[in-house]
Amino acid sequence: MNTHLINNTLALLRQVERHATTSEQFDALKASRTLLYFILGRGEAGEFKDYFERFDTAPVRPLLSFATQEEAETWLRNHPAAPHGATIRAAKDLYTVVDARALNHRKLLRQLSLEELGLTDEEVGQEPADESEPPKPNPGERFSLFGLYERTCYDLYQMEKHVTSPEELEAIRAAKISFNFVMHEGEEYGVEDYLESIRSAKSTPPRKSFTTRAEADTWLATQPEPPPPVVVAIGNELYAAGHNRRRGLRLLIRLPTPPELDTGAP
Repeated sequence: MNTHLINNTLALLRQVERHATTSEQFDALKASRTLLYFILGRGEAGEFKDYFERFDTAPVRPLLSFATQEEAETWLRNHPAAPHGATIRAAKDLYTVVDARALNHRKLLRQLSLEELGLTDEEVGQEPADESEPPKPNPGERFSLFGLYERTCYDLYQMEKHVTSPEELEAIRAAKISFNFVMHEGEEYGVEDYLESIRSAKSTPPRKSFTTRAEADTWLATQPEPPPPVVVAIGNELYAAGHNRRRGLRLLIRLPTPPELDTGAP
């Protein structure tokens, strides 16, 4: 597993931190680190590297492909933890997977083609001209990975204006693309559960404690699919029970320590 890109990005974001002047900018750095640790903990550092290197150059690649829409509908209906927000292909069309788990409702939304949208290839991927600050979430508002992505990108951009180091600029780009990667994988709910595990670990003891990873993996194999979002300890480290929605795999994802996530915000 090639972890150099993620580890190097994490180190460089510590240097970018000196350009942060607001609590929102420190929050953006913390959110970026969290996403990178989420990808790293899932064992997808190599896949992220490939995604990063072809970003902006390769065409949209669906997460999964099906011969017919009926096959895709059957897959979605029977999936224990559908990849909410991911793009799949059914026959010749692309669809967005919608899993409104609060409403226990799933569907496939067909994506309009460039011709239907009236766009040219040159217009696709252009940065929006509007640089206005996105709205802050209201207390109790439902988690949205895309909303977190918008706010994080805005605050990273404010810092980016003062960065001259090519390496730090590339780290900021990698931080932004980490959100695209996780959304491409359809892991909005995985990130939501991971964030909740990080929060609960600060005040609640782990549900289970194990001496070795093998013991923890044996326990995880007995859990339902997907496993509930609980925190367990393996030796001195904490892990969140998770699920790879694309591959249908149960996971144990290491939780970063407070020093790994915290910024120098006052």
